[in-house]
Amino acid sequence: MGRLLRYVALLTLAVSLAACGDDEPEPGPTATPTATDSPPPSAPPASEIALPEGFSAYVVAEGFSSPTSLAQDSAGAVYVSERGGPIFRLDDTDDDGILESKAEFASGLALVNGIAFGPDGALYVASQGRVMVVRDNDSDRTADRSEEIIAGLPRGAHQNNGLAFGPDGKLYLTNGSTCNDCEEPDERSAAILQANADGSGLVIYAHGLRNPYDITFDPRGRLWSTDNGSDPPCNTIDELNLVQQGADYGWPYSPACDSLQSGTPPIVSLGFNTASTGLDYYDAEQFPDAYRDDLFITLWGSNATAPNSAGRVLVHAEITETAAGPQVTVEEFGTGFENPIDVIVDRDGTLLVLDFGSGQLYRIIYTG
Repeated sequence: MGRLLRYVALLTLAVSLAACGDDEPEPGPTATPTATDSPPPSAPPASEIALPEGFSAYVVAEGFSSPTSLAQDSAGAVYVSERGGPIFRLDDTDDDGILESKAEFASGLALVNGIAFGPDGALYVASQGRVMVVRDNDSDRTADRSEEIIAGLPRGAHQNNGLAFGPDGKLYLTNGSTCNDCEEPDERSAAILQANADGSGLVIYAHGLRNPYDITFDPRGRLWSTDNGSDPPCNTIDELNLVQQGADYGWPYSPACDSLQSGTPPIVSLGFNTASTGLDYYDAEQFPDAYRDDLFITLWGSNATAPNSAGRVLVHAEITETAAGPQVTVEEFGTGFENPIDVIVDRDGTLLVLDFGSGQLYRIIYTG
């Protein structure tokens, strides 16, 4: 009965969402960010983005072609990958909140879907069944060395996407399924993988995840993941999962097309065909207390014609800690995006949201 009630609750949230429509940042400065420490950028607010009262969005960089992922280095520079391969470094050279300096950091890559900085300051790149490490050894703000540390991952309908380093210093990476709903010949598909920082010791950390797009760790060391459900005719929910080592999250779902029939159930539904992508844990103080110690998640949006298709929003996933474990409720936070694909918490406590569709990078700030 408890599982049935959970199923009903998940479906209720999914319908509600449908009706509405990588990196771990390096540690921030010692000073606690506040609204007064983070003045609005020197640009008019982005009127197309609707947010809760007291919040405003600003375009702080633009002109990207199918951008896919965000990362931030220890100096505060922001990096944006494009699906076609280039990775750009963005800097705010005059402290006006706008990332007006845009320079190519690395090139020669293809289908880049995830970037993350490692503990040693190198940039890790997920691309076409492999993981590359690119370094700027001469500190000229341009990568001068690249190394392939993981290769030959299975790919097809999906590939390896999100990257994150855990508190154990290990590299964690997602690898989506090669199909919509099938039995995979390679157990590294539809899984979250774990490796040493140099790519050695690759193992399956968790499986049964159709297309786990992005991952992040919270301060407790827990691993969270978005996961894209099956497309029609199966048409299963997108999920937010709390990932446990060795757990099976139930994919493939055939023949019943029921994502809750077997395996570890998701923490919460993210709706039908929302194409859940980026997520990050908010542990800063620029936003009000109600948003602290929660998650923000981008829902890219679906091209499917299913009746419940939704997305194209930024959502706030509120985490409530209970004796039985964390409970999560999801609410719409930002609308007006074309295809939001990634979100990170900047060092000043504001949010950076990357939009695949418009090629723009937004900063969301609380002005209260």
